[in-house]
Amino acid sequence: MAGITQTTLPEEAVAAIVRSSEKLEGAASILAMLEDKADVRQVTASELSAVRCIVEACAADLEGAWEGA
Repeated sequence: MAGITQTTLPEEAVAAIVRSSEKLEGAASILAMLEDKADVRQVTASELSAVRCIVEACAADLEGAWEGA
């Protein structure tokens, strides 16, 4: 009976996943605050841009980690 091949991710990929999950949790928190703000005031483009920058940075970090894996 053939054994199951076990693979592990390189440390860089694991680190990118951890960093990105922490940053995305922060972005989700910011979005929740902006949702609350939107109930009474207008959300600005710069506020949304800050969240977009976090998400784009996470995507780039993860992409680079996967390419190196």
